[in-house]
Amino acid sequence: MATSAQRRQEITAGVWDGVLQKLYGPSKEMLARQRARWCAALDGFERYFGPGRQVRIYTAPGRAELGGNHTDHQHGYGLAAAVGLDLVAVAAQNDDRYIRVKSWGFNKLDVIDLDQSDLQSGESTHSASLIRGLAEGFRSMGREVGGYDAYTASDVLRGSGLSSSAAFEMGMGAIMNGEFGCGLTAAQVARLGQYAENIYFGKPSGLLDQLASALGGVIFADFEDPETPRVEKIHAQGLLLEGMSLCVTDTRGSHSELTAEFAAIRSEMEAVAACFDGCKVLGQVREQDFWARLPALRAQCGDRACLRAAHFFRENARTLAEDRALRAGRFGEFLALVRESGHDSFALCQNVYSGADPHHQSLSVALALSQHILEGSGGAWRMQGGGFAGTIQAFVPAACLARYCAAMDGVFGPGSCHILTLREQGAGLAIG
Repeated sequence: MATSAQRRQEITAGVWDGVLQKLYGPSKEMLARQRARWCAALDGFERYFGPGRQVRIYTAPGRAELGGNHTDHQHGYGLAAAVGLDLVAVAAQNDDRYIRVKSWGFNKLDVIDLDQSDLQSGESTHSASLIRGLAEGFRSMGREVGGYDAYTASDVLRGSGLSSSAAFEMGMGAIMNGEFGCGLTAAQVARLGQYAENIYFGKPSGLLDQLASALGGVIFADFEDPETPRVEKIHAQGLLLEGMSLCVTDTRGSHSELTAEFAAIRSEMEAVAACFDGCKVLGQVREQDFWARLPALRAQCGDRACLRAAHFFRENARTLAEDRALRAGRFGEFLALVRESGHDSFALCQNVYSGADPHHQSLSVALALSQHILEGSGGAWRMQGGGFAGTIQAFVPAACLARYCAAMDGVFGPGSCHILTLREQGAGLAIG
């Protein structure tokens, strides 16, 4: 280990360029930006927690959902990729059994007393609840977590569908696992992240986001048994067709007030599942039985719940087909399935805009503009993530890339369109 000042000197001198290039690619411009970013995180740690302390640096990536929109929480399939946008955390242990975390861009300091494991009043839906929930999750598995101080800097777009929350959870989980020798697997830490988000934060998310951030690369997951999902990692290198870029456009909408909208998708799907004997989620229902009982289901659950259930069955089968197409190198087939997924988000899942605020439909506008530019080009576009606000995703051919990025930036503001790189490394210790 070394002090924060020593690490800053080493990063500036290029000692850790190999680590940075593995995470972010070989571009000299990118390397310079990440050196400055990591040094700024070390500066932030010293500013809040003092100089001269020995530190370690952890990272956790955001993720792009490639397939499986709202399927994981119904015990279906998921397909996601870790991306080059990530959270960087500078951490040092302390001796007082408090976890203190300061995050760049947020005004408050999270302070968690490890001797208080229960949910605390006013903490739900805030980052402190995720930290407390993770610590309690480790404790429940017989691993004791001690106090630490950490400063985080994240370039994962908040409220964007790239899962800044999973990156934060997996960053905190990596610190706990690494600093205190807990020895949990990446998948186990991901499960604790989901537990913290569901129970302590209060958002009924699935597990796909945490797994993608924890494991890195491209992952295909089967959640038939959510306690022990079957996860297969596909190496990201060479996955995208040459000349094709994966772009996300931040429509500058926030997820912060939309937890109830997300929860309604899950609860409506599960209301349909509950109409079948012994079933709690749609993954336990046969599709042909759903269609056979549609008249009764409409009367009992309502049309939107039935349409969302239909989305699950179509999207789940499509995700399996997407995985097979990618592994076989049939990229054109994969892109056709991506376009189908985008259509079903509008027509069936209905999570492209909030019904409570139809005046604001930034995702709809971004998708319409994408279709206008990319239709007939061989590209593809879809909503990604929980929906209602945030980002859309597009696979953009080289011939359209400059026009596409300029058009998106023109509508949603400079810097809205991001060209993503895929990342092999999952959450963990970067510099020890």
